Formats: sequence, C-alpha cells, structure tokens
Amino acid sequence: MPFIHDQSDIEWPEDGSDAPDPRVSDFVYLPAPEYGGPQEPVRFSLQPPASESTASPGAVEPQRRSILDRLLGRRTPQSRVIRDHERRRQLLFATLVPPLRAAGAKRAYCRYDGGNDEGFSWLDHYESESGDRLDLDALAARLLAMGVHDQLPAIEARSQSAAIFKHQKLAELRDVVSDQLVEEWAMLLLGRGFGTGEYCMYGAFWVDLEACTIIDDGNADPVVKNITIAG
Repeated sequence: MPFIHDQSDIEWPEDGSDAPDPRVSDFVYLPAPEYGGPQEPVRFSLQPPASESTASPGAVEPQRRSILDRLLGRRTPQSRVIRDHERRRQLLFATLVPPLRAAGAKRAYCRYDGGNDEGFSWLDHYESESGDRLDLDALAARLLAMGVHDQLPAIEARSQSAAIFKHQKLAELRDVVSDQLVEEWAMLLLGRGFGTGEYCMYGAFWVDLEACTIIDDGNADPVVKNITIAG
C-alpha cells in the first residue's frame, strides 16, 4: 500500500506557514492490512451490472429521489449513493476493459499521492503483453475505431453529442482510460477515502487486465504530482 509520512505529531509554524517538506527517507511503506485496504491481489469483475442484461445500451437510469423526498428535503440515502457508484463502476469496467485488451493493452501501471484532505491517482502507462509501453493517443484511436466512444454516455462520461469532432472523441476516450478507470482501480485498492488523514502519501500499483487484479508496487519510485518531497 502507500508510502506514508505521518504528520500527526508535526509542530506547524506559528506564523501559519507550511511545515518543511518531507524527504523520501521520512516515508514508511505500509502493507495493505495496516493501511486499512483489502488483502491483495484486489480483484474486479467485467460482468455488467445485473440490470444491464435486459436494458438497451445507454439506458442506465440513475436512482432518483421521490417527489415526497424532494418536498421534505430528504437527501439520497448514503447506501443508495454507494450502490449507484458501484453500478456505474461495474459498467465502466465491463465497457472499457475488454476493448483495451483487444487493442493490445495487457497491464496498466498507475500512480497515486495525496494526504490530509484528498487522494489523487493517474495513469503512468499501459503495457503490451511483451512489456512495451503503448502510446495513449494511439490506444485511444484504436478504441474509437472499435466504436467504444458510442458506449460512453451509458457510463455517464462527459459526452457532448454523437456528432462531436473526431479529436474531441479521442480526447474523451483518452481521459476515460487514463483518469476515470484509474480512479476506480485506486479506490478498490486503497478505499474510497484514501488520502484523508494526518499524513502525506505516494505510491503506485499494477493492474493486470487479463487476470482482473490490482497489486500495489512496494518498490514504487517517489513520483508525485500533488505533494512535494524535498530533494
């Protein structure tokens, strides 16, 4: 799991400035059970949500509050929010992972960092079976040729219309496979609230698209985007 720098005992400067940036040597790697995540490897399924087996493509209806709920100001129950998110995530996996494999992607290497308020994740690269890194734009182009973009509205991607320009479709596909997918894998590995605590953290993980497994990299380099590590 992540490399953690505990900040709970840090004495913050009285003038309101930030504490000194931690060094790589200040971080300690925490195995999955100690961080609070599941045992590895973490597995995910490519089965579409049960309701999708009888629904037409793009016909995913979010659960809405009743008229009475809205009149009384009732919020959507948290359990329903979680259930809806899990349903969208499952549809995302079922829609995108098989075409990614068909386009030659066998593994994904992803990174994450954050702390105190929020965790962040991003794609480092996709790999072929031979271990070669795949060009993300070329990969998105293959997915576009397969018609994957037409399925994105069903998973609530930020689609403008079926008639948007080709380069916009490519950009959207690129965003989905390098951002939305990675975020869902990170939450499965680290938990929905990763990065929220009195610490800063960084790490990386491998996703096996054939075996549908996620494994943290215990030897990840300190590559970060949203925190600062002193040189």
